[in-house]
Amino acid sequence: MQTAPPSYTTAGINASADTREAPPAYSFPEAFTIGGRTTKPFVNVSQIKDHLALLHAFAELKISVEGITTTEILHLPPDKERRWAWFVGLAVERFEKWCKALLPSHSENGIATILPPIDVIMVWHAYLLNPAWYAEDGKRLDALKGLHQAGNGLGTVLGGGLGELLAAQPSQQRIDNWVRMTAIPFDPFESIHWTVGKEILCPKCQAVVDAPYMTEEGTGYLQHNFTMKCINQACSFEITRDTLGMRKLANDLSIPGAGNTASEFLAGTVHTPTNIWNLDHGKLVKGSMLRVSSRRLPRPPSVSNTTYAAYLIEMSDYRLDRVKKGELVRRIARILSAYVDDKIFSVELTGAILRQGSFVTKMYDLQWTKPGFFDSAEDEVALQHCIARYHAFLDLMSSSPASFFVPCLDIDLAWHTHQLMASDYSKDTIQFVGRFVDHDDKVEESHLASSFDNTCREWKSRFGVEYTHCGCPLPGDTIGQRLSRLVGHSTAPSYLIPLDRDDLLAATHPSDHNTVVAFHRRGVSQAAHLQRRAKIEQRQKRDFKRAQAGKLKHRLNAQHDPAFLIPVPMYSTPESAGCAASSGSIVYGGGGFGGCAGVRVLHCVVCSSC
Repeated sequence: MQTAPPSYTTAGINASADTREAPPAYSFPEAFTIGGRTTKPFVNVSQIKDHLALLHAFAELKISVEGITTTEILHLPPDKERRWAWFVGLAVERFEKWCKALLPSHSENGIATILPPIDVIMVWHAYLLNPAWYAEDGKRLDALKGLHQAGNGLGTVLGGGLGELLAAQPSQQRIDNWVRMTAIPFDPFESIHWTVGKEILCPKCQAVVDAPYMTEEGTGYLQHNFTMKCINQACSFEITRDTLGMRKLANDLSIPGAGNTASEFLAGTVHTPTNIWNLDHGKLVKGSMLRVSSRRLPRPPSVSNTTYAAYLIEMSDYRLDRVKKGELVRRIARILSAYVDDKIFSVELTGAILRQGSFVTKMYDLQWTKPGFFDSAEDEVALQHCIARYHAFLDLMSSSPASFFVPCLDIDLAWHTHQLMASDYSKDTIQFVGRFVDHDDKVEESHLASSFDNTCREWKSRFGVEYTHCGCPLPGDTIGQRLSRLVGHSTAPSYLIPLDRDDLLAATHPSDHNTVVAFHRRGVSQAAHLQRRAKIEQRQKRDFKRAQAGKLKHRLNAQHDPAFLIPVPMYSTPESAGCAASSGSIVYGGGGFGGCAGVRVLHCVVCSSC
């Protein structure tokens, strides 16, 4: 007869460090089960540490940009938010210049020799976190072949010295390679004074126009209300970001071909969830769009691509919303999102970086990005839990292909790390999840909240444990010590059980970088956000009153952001030889949590904000 798990007491928490028994050792599994298949871990602790070093550099860069006080920069935005958006826009410009000069052969001497400045790495990072677009662009666009090859090198150095490379002063070879390829300074702050505008092509007459990045009126290329007149007096066309995107679409539509190379097709049409090189699908979609166009404007014989592109955009009055009309509305909605400007990329990278910014800030404020934060073995356990939960998350996705699941911060950290190894990520998800798993960071908050609730239910149903709990941990010097102080146990067989505390209630705290206000439905999104915030404030007021009455033993902080509450499940490894934990299927051995009665799970919270 199995011994019941010991009851939870506060003795283990309140005891001194000398008398409190250490928690049982955690053996990180050597394999995980996803979709009925066993695999080695897709990411490891060293790779996550290097990724956290990247996030730390991004956060420090933002702080430096917000602190710019010079008056020498023309039209420098006065507030921090707009200043950061301006700087990010410049970083995207630098990234595009680098990509266009980058050749596959440049990677032959290793990524360390061509690694770009930190602002450009930040753009690259955001691009990688849009994995479907990144994978397709690397195959579809000749201009990105060099970036695709460099990405393989980045994946290799992740966990193998990237953190040290970022911490060290850039080598002279690295600086020289950058300057030779881009003709602009390596240092992003020095580059600010060099890059004040760019050349663009008028969408109508293709005249070369010098577009300033910033203007006093707010109509510069990097500003929200970008607009300018074509310098060709015979044209005088009003150039906007939308018309630039329309010309980009028309150019792609006008390219004829035999349907054998991806460059002939539209963005978002040759990379599908089950086939990353689906040329038949690309041919079908492009043919359908051209048939719709030809009802009003057939392509005359012997007309050049440039002329035909001009016909196509004139037919639509240079407006993408005209293209959306007709029977292809649903099919081309995602395609058209790749044609919002004149960049070679299919992702609007400035917006992608700004969206990812909240995740970076969360990791930075939690001190998870702090150098040395996970140096000790007991602290590394937290990252091992991130990895374990990420593999369980993939298993959950494999069990319900039609569902939209929302990760917590700890799962998202491991997920992002996996995406930085783009080639491996594509292969791993297709093989084990059964499809290419995309990462969508543009989700309205109303949909995000309901989907997170569904994730909690499905996780509990599949694994038999709660997806997340919220609450504030007792203080500790390191993250490993904070984990230990949340655990009460005795000399009986080692089991970890959920804490019996009223404040540890099931919660819905998704990874907040997904929480994006959709401007076309701002009212709905803001209403959902305010409703959720009101519930949080109501709970905080209730807990504060209970704390005053002495009913809560942990510290409360009115400024504590619930999104910081990161679930970290701790697993004990029973001595029984047949336990699922010993084979690596910790939470989901035997088709579910019930497959191993000897494993108990504690979902605790690791947080340094209170």
